[in-house]
Amino acid sequence: MNERLGVTLLALVALLGLWFAPWAAINRETGARGTVLLLPNRVIDFTGRTEPVRVPGQTTVLALSFVAIGSILAGAGFRGRRRYTIWVVAGASLIAANSWGLNQLADAVAVARVGAFVQTVERAIANPRSGYDVPQLERVAEQAPGRSLEDSLAAAREAGLTVRRLPYSGADFGPAAFLSFVVGVLAVFFGLRLLPSFDQTVDRLVSMIAVPAVSIMLSLVAAAVVVLALQSTPLGRSTEISGPFMAFIGRLDTLWHAYFSLFADSLGTLPGFMESLKFATPLIFTGLAVAFGFQAGLFNIGAPGQMVLGAIFAMLVGVYLPGPRFLVLPVSVLVAALGGGLWGAIPGWLKARFGAHEVINTILLNFVAASLLLFILSSNPTFAAPAKRIIFFLAAVIAASIVGLLIPLLRRFLSRSPRVSLAVIGVLVLFGVILFGLPRAGDEPITLNLPFKVAGSEPKSSELSEAARLPQIPHLFGIDIEETPGVNVVAVNYALMIAPLLALLALLLLPRFTAFRMGWVRRVVGAVLIGLVAYGIAAAAGLTSVDTEIPPSKLNLSFGIALLAAVFMHYLMWRTKWGYELRAVGLAPKAAEYGGASVPRNTVLAMVVRGAFAGLTACHYVLGGALEDYSLRQSLPTNDGFDGIAVALLGNNTPVGVILSAFLFGVLKHGGSVLNITYSDLTRDVVSMILALVVLFIAARGFLPERFTNPLKKIDREVLEPAVPDSSQTVTADEGGR
Repeated sequence: MNERLGVTLLALVALLGLWFAPWAAINRETGARGTVLLLPNRVIDFTGRTEPVRVPGQTTVLALSFVAIGSILAGAGFRGRRRYTIWVVAGASLIAANSWGLNQLADAVAVARVGAFVQTVERAIANPRSGYDVPQLERVAEQAPGRSLEDSLAAAREAGLTVRRLPYSGADFGPAAFLSFVVGVLAVFFGLRLLPSFDQTVDRLVSMIAVPAVSIMLSLVAAAVVVLALQSTPLGRSTEISGPFMAFIGRLDTLWHAYFSLFADSLGTLPGFMESLKFATPLIFTGLAVAFGFQAGLFNIGAPGQMVLGAIFAMLVGVYLPGPRFLVLPVSVLVAALGGGLWGAIPGWLKARFGAHEVINTILLNFVAASLLLFILSSNPTFAAPAKRIIFFLAAVIAASIVGLLIPLLRRFLSRSPRVSLAVIGVLVLFGVILFGLPRAGDEPITLNLPFKVAGSEPKSSELSEAARLPQIPHLFGIDIEETPGVNVVAVNYALMIAPLLALLALLLLPRFTAFRMGWVRRVVGAVLIGLVAYGIAAAAGLTSVDTEIPPSKLNLSFGIALLAAVFMHYLMWRTKWGYELRAVGLAPKAAEYGGASVPRNTVLAMVVRGAFAGLTACHYVLGGALEDYSLRQSLPTNDGFDGIAVALLGNNTPVGVILSAFLFGVLKHGGSVLNITYSDLTRDVVSMILALVVLFIAARGFLPERFTNPLKKIDREVLEPAVPDSSQTVTADEGGR
């Protein structure tokens, strides 16, 4: 019933959108002014200077879309195979009709752009300048209809004419076409229930994406109020709103293009996609750290502090450890995880030993870590003389504590009343600090010069050695950004990328099919053969050398490490005995302890692992040079640790969900800068508000009913309520006898 209601509501909205919403935009100028196209061939010009473009087939698109959406609405009234058959056919027809219409639009706009180019060249010929090659320009104008616009522009430049801007350059689809695609895809998706093997797959996918999808949709709807309140409709100088309908279309187009700008560059261009992955990489680490804790029944607020300790450890190894890259680089990565793990072990031990809540401890340790980062990167920090005595006293106490724990008799004595012992030691330490902190005659201030701090007042460490640096994406293609800044064109062997990926997928997915369940050796051989066949097909298609524009980017190999960390978490949590214990402790600690699991040990180890995940963000920011250079800086964005909480919640605390939600956050973070450029009144605060609303609606489970979000409730409902037989498949006793 839920899917029928959802598809019906969206189909009704799409049906209204076909007539009342922009279907496409044929000219998007600077400042987001546009000329929108409504079906069939209704044009509303907000620029004041766009010549009309006649797009053929718009009546056909409108008619076919009405029929397809009407069929989807009618199909919702049927049951079983009839409904799914209607949805598949109507959904596919709706997608095909709008795709064909957009292709017609693209062709018409291309012709209009060529015509505008020819007019520009003819005006230049009529009023030539000294640098124009008029005969060459005449040939360019004559040959323009039969060649690509890029070639014509290049030929015009050779003849002395540079055409800087042509009209119709910002053509794109509108909300009406988008809604049609969404309804068509959903109809086909749910129509796959025709195949019995896909029925359970559809249920699993719906249960996984229902809450995040509804939460994102509700957050965009709520944010629309703010967007419309802040941003007025962009208009050309000679354009005025002529009526209520034009005003309504203008507001709708403004809202649509704001959201389009938020996602289009990140998902539609290679530089934007790489920037989104750059923003997403640290969020994968922190999201895994929070999700791992949630699975173990722990709430990790300490990811910012664990990030700082991981970065400090990685910096120390990267600056001081000598050796070749194959040794220094793995050690730097492992030490980053070690730093975060040690910082996570402290609140884990306090909770396991004394029951201290991990939320309070991790929050306070975040302040300690931030102060430590500030201290080690400050410019020549100066301290009072007693500080040196206090440090030596604390070091002596720590050393004495370690020695005392190694003596069995003393250890047993202290463990009889651990709280009292810790309180007495704390009081003694406090009195000792006060005693050694008293001023003495002859005390002078002490200036501390840390060796790894770069000279000067800039708050950063020395740069890491070359052996400790993770290569950035341009370096993988042999590009030196310092020598050749900007976009570089290189030949890329895509076949060599596709073949290993398909081989890995085959190795992972083949065992799911009964016919391919075999030993590891045969499975590996089969995966290798699939990879070789894929390479051969890709090579035959000419993918061994494709000229590709590689933009400058700080994206580095830490993204691959983040994916490996997600694979590690999945294997550890769902493929090992210890992972089962952790999840059992998280769900029911008393029952897990009754079954033989050690709750204190699992608590400490879980905090160590999730701290290690957060510490690995150093791979991106320090080892990968995602900040300004390969060094530790005081501007380390520790807010990623708090964003990881939202990423984990949106991703349902699963590794795959964390990766997808981190990518969504990366898209929005990069899209915020694009949105601010497109609309000056919309800053990145709008994106922050959208992310906050997503978390709010996730916490409310998308306001969906419990029987839809809770699998146990759904199972109970299916067991208690007998299924209604499909009338198309009902067979009477007499028919059965015949």
